[in-house]
Amino acid sequence: MNKSPLTIKGYVTAVPRSVDARQARVAVIQDDVEYRIVPRGAGVDLDDEVSLTVEVTGQHEEVDGVNYLVVRGYTVLEDDSWLEE
Repeated sequence: MNKSPLTIKGYVTAVPRSVDARQARVAVIQDDVEYRIVPRGAGVDLDDEVSLTVEVTGQHEEVDGVNYLVVRGYTVLEDDSWLEE
């Protein structure tokens, strides 16, 4: 599995645990693409940010058509004007 660095902006949404083999509890949605957050490191903290817009950096990996992100850091965005770009 090839991991590549990625930065995304989107909103945090809950993922039912039973759906995901890696136990992702949240995902970040950008442009209708779901990036499931691997619950390690900074990704664990995103559980408390559901429904907020964030900018997330981390290592992206696609497994069986599912996008995963191992979060290295994130920022909660106060200004959501980027959505209209």
